[in-house]
This record gives sequence, C-alpha cells and structure tokens, in this order.
Amino acid sequence: MRTLLFNPFEKYSERILIIVGLAFTVIGGYLGFVFNARFDGVIDLHFVEKVSLYQPILEIGINILSTTVLLFIVGKIINPKTRIIDIFLTSMIARIPYYIVTFFNSNNKAYTISQGILNLVKSNKTNILSSTDIFYLLLMSFAIIASLIWFIALLFNGFKTAVNAKETKHILLFIAAIVAAEIISKIIIINFL
Repeated sequence: MRTLLFNPFEKYSERILIIVGLAFTVIGGYLGFVFNARFDGVIDLHFVEKVSLYQPILEIGINILSTTVLLFIVGKIINPKTRIIDIFLTSMIARIPYYIVTFFNSNNKAYTISQGILNLVKSNKTNILSSTDIFYLLLMSFAIIASLIWFIALLFNGFKTAVNAKETKHILLFIAAIVAAEIISKIIIINFL
C-alpha cells in the first residue's frame, strides 16, 4: 500500500501510469470546475467564487508542462539517459492529491469561510468565526498540508526513479526545478488565463 501511495513508479508499468495519470488529470480538471478550484501554480490551489469549464484543465496542463520541462532539464543534467515520458508521468501522477482537496469547497464552503475571514480583517471587526467554521478550516488546512507533502513525495520519488538521483546536489537541483516551475507556471497563468 505504501508503494501505491508514495512510489507507484517502481511497481506499475508505464502504460498503467499513463492511463491513471490521464484519467486523473481529466477528473481533476472536472473537479476543479465543479468545486471552483484554481490550480494557479505548480504547488498552488485556491478556491474562488466561480471558474469556467476550461480554466482548471488549462491550469493543470500548464502546471504539468512546467514541471515536466524543468524536471526533464535537471534530469538530463543528472543522467543523460533520462526519458521525458518518465518525467511527464511523474508530473501527472504527483498532482492527484490536489484533486482530492477540491472536495473541501463543496457548496463553496471553503471560499465562503475564507471570504468571511477577509471581510473581518478588512473591517477591523473582532467578530469570531463559529466553532464549526474554525474546525472546518483546521481540517481543510491539515488536508492541504498533507496533499502538499504527498505531492512532493510522489514528485520526488518519481523523479528519483526516472533519473537515478542519489546525491545531495540532485535533491538541491530537484528543489530548484520545482521553485522555477512554480514561478514560471504562475507567470503564465496570471498573464494568459
């Protein structure tokens, strides 16, 4: 079970990973539309009032492409035999945890609570949130942090498997690539979507 959740790249064939990755990418785009989620960066997920049907799938595509390109460049530096398909599969599969978190915005609940907090801050009111809202925020925060950790674990394990990364400098190159992918994807999404 641990392999399935954190390193499916060692156990499952390329064909299965392609099918699962593509299926979850489409499902993730649909869930983003249904639950008004913006995937506006490689490691970002925000809830908004309304999104169009195409917006989440385009954002997911940009995120996958940014991650793939930068990790592939780093992979080639580490190991010239790195295959782009392995990095692409890693980039697709690693995003699955983010799609699960979209359910927290059922009936725009997460968005409504966050807007309530912003309104309290803007108006300098000292009203407190209800205990159910606080519990919901804590639960959602835990889920988002867990999904980020899961995302990084999947991404790193897939990258490590694809390029045979073993040294500390490989980890540092991986981190640099993710930071650069985040910046690039953010710039593209903000300026073109």
